[in-house]
Amino acid sequence: MIGMILLAVCSCGVAPERQNDFYWENDKFGMRAYGPGEYHKWSGFDIFNKMPDAGSVGDLLRNHDKLGNWHLKPALGILDNYTIGASRGCGAVAMFADGEWKTYPDWEKCEIITNSPEKVEFKLVYPAFSAAGSMTYRITLVNGENFFRNEVSFEKPFKGALVGPGLDVNPARGHKGDVFEDAEKGIVSLFEESRGDVEGATMTAVFLDPKDVAGVRLMTDHLGCRVLALDGSRTNFTCYAGALWSNRGEVADAQSWHGLVRSFRKGLEGAGSSSAKSTKSAMSRGR
Repeated sequence: MIGMILLAVCSCGVAPERQNDFYWENDKFGMRAYGPGEYHKWSGFDIFNKMPDAGSVGDLLRNHDKLGNWHLKPALGILDNYTIGASRGCGAVAMFADGEWKTYPDWEKCEIITNSPEKVEFKLVYPAFSAAGSMTYRITLVNGENFFRNEVSFEKPFKGALVGPGLDVNPARGHKGDVFEDAEKGIVSLFEESRGDVEGATMTAVFLDPKDVAGVRLMTDHLGCRVLALDGSRTNFTCYAGALWSNRGEVADAQSWHGLVRSFRKGLEGAGSSSAKSTKSAMSRGR
């Protein structure tokens, strides 16, 4: 029952009640990717902002028709005030090929590997629509962290293209604020100004694993997203993305948010960042 919902810990899964959204969450924030049968046909990542006492995104999605307008007013301590549209949102992959930006459709297959209160790990498979074949995300999120890890792999290499994670920084979709970029280290982070209709500032970031920054270039796609673009001749790379809401009372200004992102990214250097364990230790150093 809704009245007995427990405080959020890590969880993930499909919500058929909300048009097959695949969601993942911890105590800090939640995410979703639109799936089979979803009318949006967008492959970007959406964000759910959370208060400190928030419930579960899974419960929100499964009871969405009973909880009012949770785009404008928090329900279960969760607010879906992030505007994604057809953009990359926060951390989804963009592709530039044949002289134009291309967008994967919704994911078509999912596989949950771990779904525990401490950690979630799962795969989302996107259909083959280009020379790269299918694309697979292997995502890991640990409770208490502000960023999830995404191991991206393609079915085959495809020369002459660029691929990489993107972050929506387009003011036309409400993503107006202070942007920090470090092309050499593969970082883009945004501290969005509080909007008139919604209380609190929203923070987002995307960055590459240190082992994958060689040759990265910062680009702006056709929707105003900043993309950390890599040579498409490779078949895999690893990136991180995440979010925070100032209403949690943890981070209140742009300088602190950008510093947290840089600190987390620095902690991955030389940390053997090939596991969720190293991600967690890096986060501890970044606090």
